[in-house]
Amino acid sequence: MQRPLAHVSAVGLLVVVWLGLMGGIALVWQDGAAPFEIFAGAFWSLVWFFWLARIWLGGPMAIGLMRKALFGLCPILIFATGLAIGIGGGEVYPSQLVAFAVAVCGIFAGVLLMRGEVQRWSLATVAVRVVRQPPDGTAFDLRSAALRQSRGKFGCLMIVVTVLMLLVVGAIGATLPADRGTDAPDYIAFMVGVVLVVLAGIAGYVWIDVRARAMGVLTVTDRRLDEHPWSRVRSVALSYKGEAKVVNGVRRHRSARLDLSLYDEPDARRLRLPDDAALHGSIAAALAAHSPEGVFRGWVSRTGSTTSGQVSS
Repeated sequence: MQRPLAHVSAVGLLVVVWLGLMGGIALVWQDGAAPFEIFAGAFWSLVWFFWLARIWLGGPMAIGLMRKALFGLCPILIFATGLAIGIGGGEVYPSQLVAFAVAVCGIFAGVLLMRGEVQRWSLATVAVRVVRQPPDGTAFDLRSAALRQSRGKFGCLMIVVTVLMLLVVGAIGATLPADRGTDAPDYIAFMVGVVLVVLAGIAGYVWIDVRARAMGVLTVTDRRLDEHPWSRVRSVALSYKGEAKVVNGVRRHRSARLDLSLYDEPDARRLRLPDDAALHGSIAAALAAHSPEGVFRGWVSRTGSTTSGQVSS
């Protein structure tokens, strides 16, 4: 699916938004920027453009979070600019014009990201793809599906954590004298926060990769489920916790997993599935089409704690 023009335009406007913010900050600086302030600006820029990179690649969560941020903050920026002009007796400064232009660009970018073709293209970029197609069935790459979604969620979470950390550091700095040195508590807190965020990001992505690798590939054919012949399978079901919900016409099940019972094993095997409603539907359709009559029990609600494991040995 071709990238929509609205998406390209929105990303371009978001680049302009950040350049405008940096220009507005430069206009209000009275003195030259200290090395630490330059470092802080570079760090904010890295966070912003990492976010933009996720949006450019089509990450639905990154796009959704950006829309909320733009529609939440840009009107506030317009209101604050108008209030500042009113308090100043109607005198308009260049930095205020820049702030107003940045807010308008941000709102336009948010509107473009809301367009239907952008949302459809974004969802298409994360659609689960079959790794290989057996002649008598289907193979599902659960690992890749889990990686795409988990990395998107974690990336958005790290953006939120970073912004919150910087807001806390900014609040600390607002209570300190303006002539504080470079060893002030807010500077130290910022540096410690950067180190912690980086370490948390590395550890999080390693943990996501380890969990995703445990899923592997699920193969459903007329002959077998993974390496288990259907003659060995007593029953197979897709289970979930809580209530199933219909979102945009798609039925979604929380904490979905595949429960497999074998004739020659006393304990059931369980495979945690990626949180992807489209993938769940494809797996359910494949099981219904290829399993012997009465073996596939469909969707089953479960209660209590769950355990995760591999379907295959």
